[in-house]
Amino acid sequence: MSSQRSFLAQRAARLTGNGSASGATPPARRRVLAAGLAAAAVSLAADVVLATIGQAAFTVPASFGKFGFGTYALPTMAGVAGATATWAAVTRLSSRPNWLLTRLAALVTAMFLIPDFLLVGTPGNPTGPVTILMLMRLATALITYTALIKVAPVRGGPR
Repeated sequence: MSSQRSFLAQRAARLTGNGSASGATPPARRRVLAAGLAAAAVSLAADVVLATIGQAAFTVPASFGKFGFGTYALPTMAGVAGATATWAAVTRLSSRPNWLLTRLAALVTAMFLIPDFLLVGTPGNPTGPVTILMLMRLATALITYTALIKVAPVRGGPR
């Protein structure tokens, strides 16, 4: 049983890129923080623009309160903060941080889109505005991912 557990642990480490990063230098904490703050600001701006487009392009029922700034700002900020903390950890724990972050970002983004997909077609949730919500989530994910790997890149070693 021990050898099987060891084999599984080795396989998981190889697949996730865990282990010390030989020759790689994680970004400075201030760069990670700067990337997170930039991602938060740009993501909120993108959300405001997309919400405005959604309200102008579609008939939004009064019961659809998802375009209020307070409604989408909190999840956006929580997502950016979570991604920033994840990047700070991944760059220190993984031998292939970019590879791992790419997969984690895709997985988490897909998971956060599930509730939006479930809203489509339900009473009070027209397809157009719900699609805008999905675009808001995708924009935040793309902006945050790009900010983290460009503003706070790993120096040297495998990416």
